[in-house]
Amino acid sequence: MGKLNDFAKENSRFFKISDGESIEVVFESFTVGKSSFDPEREVVSYSLKTDEGKKIWNSSSPRVASFFDKVSPGQTVRIHRTGEGTNTKYDLAIVEKDSSDGFPEEPEPNE
Repeated sequence: MGKLNDFAKENSRFFKISDGESIEVVFESFTVGKSSFDPEREVVSYSLKTDEGKKIWNSSSPRVASFFDKVSPGQTVRIHRTGEGTNTKYDLAIVEKDSSDGFPEEPEPNE
C-alpha cells in the first residue's frame, strides 16, 4: 500500500481491508440500523478494536451476522478478505489466545 492509502486507512472511522489481506481485531459490540445506501434495508454495524483504534464495519451479510452471533465482546477475530466489490467474501474465525506469555494459564490454587 502507498502512503496515502495508509493515511486514509488509519484516519477513517470505518474498517477496511484489501483483497487478500488478513487482520486480527477485537469484537466490541454491534448495532442494527438502516443502510445509508438503501434505507429499505437494515445493516449491522460491528464495533471493532484494531491497531488503528476503534473502527466500524457495516455489513448486511447474514453469514457475517451468524458468525458474530457466536462471538462475545472482547474476543479476538481474524478476518480475511477474498475478492473485490460485489464479489467479496470474508473468511472469519475466532482466535483462541492463551496468556500473554504464550503458555496456558495456571489454574487457581484451591483454598
